[in-house]
Amino acid sequence: MMLTGIILVSLNMFVLTGVVASNVQAGVGELIVADRDGVIEDGQEEPDKWERDDWLVQTSERAYFAYNLTDTDWRNSGHDVPPFEKMGPFIYTVTTTKDVLDFDPEGGTITYSEYDSFDWCENCTWVDEEGTPHASVSGDYELTNANILWNTQRMAGVATGITYGEIFAKAGFTQMMLINDMQNRAPSIWAASQIGMMVPGASQALQDAGYDEATADAMAPAAVLRGSYDNWLAQSGASDVGPDFAASAQSILYDAVDPSTGICIALTCDIGPMLVAGMGEPSEATTSSRAALLGYASTDPEELAHIDWAVYALAGTIFQSQGGGEDLSTLSNASLRARLAEVSGVDIANPVALNNILWGTEGSSPNNGILSVSDFQGIPLYGVALFLLGAQGDVFGTMLTYGIGLTQLMGLAYDWAGIWIDMVGGVPLEFEMILVGGSGTMDANAWWQHSFGSEEPIAGGYIPIGLNRGDFAGTVDLTLDQVRDILYDSDYALTGDFATAFVYGEFSGSSLPVGSEGPVMGGDVHTWDDAYVAGLYGISETDAAALKSWVKDFMFEQVVGALLAFQYGASAYTTQPIHNWLYGWSDPVLVGLYGEENSWVKLETNETYYGSGGKSTGDFSVYQMKIPTSVDGLSTAEHAFMEGYINSDGDGLCDFKLDAAGNAEYGVECEANETYGMTEHLPWRAPHREASVYGLLSDHVGNSNTEITGTIGGIADADEP
Repeated sequence: MMLTGIILVSLNMFVLTGVVASNVQAGVGELIVADRDGVIEDGQEEPDKWERDDWLVQTSERAYFAYNLTDTDWRNSGHDVPPFEKMGPFIYTVTTTKDVLDFDPEGGTITYSEYDSFDWCENCTWVDEEGTPHASVSGDYELTNANILWNTQRMAGVATGITYGEIFAKAGFTQMMLINDMQNRAPSIWAASQIGMMVPGASQALQDAGYDEATADAMAPAAVLRGSYDNWLAQSGASDVGPDFAASAQSILYDAVDPSTGICIALTCDIGPMLVAGMGEPSEATTSSRAALLGYASTDPEELAHIDWAVYALAGTIFQSQGGGEDLSTLSNASLRARLAEVSGVDIANPVALNNILWGTEGSSPNNGILSVSDFQGIPLYGVALFLLGAQGDVFGTMLTYGIGLTQLMGLAYDWAGIWIDMVGGVPLEFEMILVGGSGTMDANAWWQHSFGSEEPIAGGYIPIGLNRGDFAGTVDLTLDQVRDILYDSDYALTGDFATAFVYGEFSGSSLPVGSEGPVMGGDVHTWDDAYVAGLYGISETDAAALKSWVKDFMFEQVVGALLAFQYGASAYTTQPIHNWLYGWSDPVLVGLYGEENSWVKLETNETYYGSGGKSTGDFSVYQMKIPTSVDGLSTAEHAFMEGYINSDGDGLCDFKLDAAGNAEYGVECEANETYGMTEHLPWRAPHREASVYGLLSDHVGNSNTEITGTIGGIADADEP
C-alpha cells in the first residue's frame, strides 16, 4: 500500500466556493458604472471610482482537520492499515486580496489578480453538526503523515538510484580487492622478495664451496628449488626421485607469465607466491595446471609430482610465513600498518587513525571503515564508498573524521581505493583472474556488468543487487552486450530518462504513448508485460520478469528510498507543524539537489512560504470573469472563463508563455506585472500541460472537463482518511 499524501480537509470549502463566486458577482454588480449607452445607473459611482475596498480585500475563516499517523512502523506492528487519528480543527483567517487589472463594462468582463494570506486564528471556533463548538487547535501541532513527495522523488530517482547503486555495488568489489591486497598481495610481494634473495644466497654458498661466480650464479636457481625439495622430503618421508630442476628453474623463479595477459607469475614476481599457494597442494589436476603455467615437465609422473611439491612447498611456506591468508581482524596494528603501506604507499603511524580508516570511526553508522560493510535498510553499504564520497565532496571534513593528513587521504583515495572502484579518474586497477582460475583481468566496471546479469565472476554465487536475486536467483544469464543495452547503450537504458517510463509501466500496466522517436502524445500504447519488456531489450521473458522485479521491487521500493535517506535524510513519513504542512516547508531532497532557495513546497497557496523569511510562493493568479452589462442583467453573471498569471514575484520571468497554438515556452523574460498564460482551461489541465505528459492527464483524472467555465471543484469527505 502506498500512501500518497497528507489528508487535509477544509470543512468550509464547499461554502467558500459559493461565497467567493457570489461575492464576485455581487461586487461586480455594485461596481458596474455604466450600461452600453454610457448612462450612469442610479446609485452608481463615477467611472473612475468604482473599486470598493470590501470587495478587493475579503476575510473569511477556514477550518482544517488532518489525520495523524500514530505508528510509522505500522507494517511491522501488527496493523493491516495505517493507524490514523483525526486531529483539529485548525482554524485560519484567510485574507483574499484582489487587484483589478481591467474593467470592461461594455465588453462584459473584469480581469483581476488575486492572492491569499493565512493566519492561524487562536480565538476562532468551529461548530459541528450537533451544534457543539470546538476551539481552534494550535498550528504548531506536530503532525506525522506520508511525505507527499516521496513516491514522486523515488520514481524520478530510479535512474540516479541505479547509477549510485552501481557505485555501491562496485564498492563491494573494491572492498574485496582491498582485503585481498592486504591479506594476500602484500604477503605475496614480501614472499617473492624473500625468494628472490635466496638465489644470491645460494650462489654465495656455491662460491664458498669452490665454484666460480658465473657457475655458481647459473646453478643457484636450481639449488634453491633443490633445497625446498630436500625440506619437503624431510617432512614428508617420501623417497628422493632425483628430479632435474636445472631445466625449469629459470622459468619457475623468473620467467613464467600468465598466457592470457603476459603478467609475470614466477615465484619472484608479486603475485607468484599467492598464485602457487592458492592453487593448493599437488594433485593430478593441480600439478598438471601448475606445471603448464610455470614451465616444468617430466615424462615421469612421479618426478613431475615431486617437482610440483618442491615449488608448492617453497612458495606456500614462505607466503604463509609472511602472513599470507591471515584474518585481518586478528592482526596487530604493526602488521596492518605494514600491509597497508605495501599495497597503497600510505603509512599511517597513528594506531587510532589506522583503526578509523580500516574498521571505521567510533559510533559511525553506517560503518565508514574501508574494510567494513553495514546493512542499510536491507542493502549492503560498504564503508569504502562512504570514505571515497567524503574524499570527493569534503576533503577537510574527511581528514578530520578519520584523523589523517591530506597526503594520506590523497594516497588512499586517488592511488589505491579510488582506482580500484574507478570513481576518481586515472587508470583503473585490474584483478588478475588467473588467481581464481580464470583468464585476463577484471576491473570494477566489468565485474559489475558480469555480476548484474549473471554469476559473480570472482567469488561465485550472486550479488544481492543484481538480477539473480530472490526468486530469480540462478535464472538469469545475460551477455555483456545485453547488460549494456539494459543499463547504458539502448534507447531504453535504465540510467537515462527511460527509467521513469519503466516505473510508469510497472505501476500502470501500460507503456507511455510512443511513436517512432519515443514518447509522444497520441502515440501507440502497449500492454506492459514480460513479452513487451523482453522485446525492448532482446532478452527472454524469464529475464524480463527478473528485470521488471528488479526495477519495481528492488530499485524503486528499496534502493532509491535508502539512497534518499542516506544522502538527504529523507523518509517516507514527515513530522512537522500544521503551519508547515499547509503553507510551506523546505524539502531536504530538493535542498540537496537545487539548494535551499528552490526547495520550498506547500499544500495551500499562501502569499509566502511559511518559515521562509518572506519567500514568495510564485506569481499571483489572474482571473477574467464575465459580468452583466447592466444592473438588470445580474442573473447572467458567470464564473471565471479565463485564468492565468501576473509576473508579481519580482524574478523578472514569466513562468511560461503560450503561443497562438497554445504551446508553452518556459522561463521567459517579461516585464514586471505582465499578465501571461491566460487560457480558458484550468491551469493544470491546459493543453500545454496535457502535451507535457503525452496526453495522459485526462485519462488518469477520469474526465475530459478542462474548461474553467462552470467548474466548482471536488468536495473532500472529512471522515474518510
